[in-house]
Amino acid sequence: MIAQDQDQKEYATYVAKLPYGSGLFASRDLEAGTPVQKFEGPIVEYNDLSDYDKTYVLNFQPKGSEEWKWLLPTSNARYANHSCDPNTYINAPTLELVTRRPLKANEQITFVYNNGDEVNDWYRKFEG
Repeated sequence: MIAQDQDQKEYATYVAKLPYGSGLFASRDLEAGTPVQKFEGPIVEYNDLSDYDKTYVLNFQPKGSEEWKWLLPTSNARYANHSCDPNTYINAPTLELVTRRPLKANEQITFVYNNGDEVNDWYRKFEG
């Protein structure tokens, strides 16, 4: 288990190792509509990122803006993994991951990185 960031709001989640890295998990049963983590970190220029950081950067469009931004997550939200059938979504105004449905304790928290399609190599890899 990885400790929670010190200056972060307390959420009912924890981070654990997986065979392919780490994941974010519910520490107790959660109702639908529950915020479980928040993406926090510096806003960065994509071209200034290392190849490693480009793997983990969150691409988002602030409300009312036509320009896309990149956030390099430092909060435990960075451990939420992708699923095409996710159990959370990103609440755009707050950048919090919010449950779509009730979650059981120890259930892995997932969201859609982006919708992708068959032409995207990463999408084919994860969707089989």
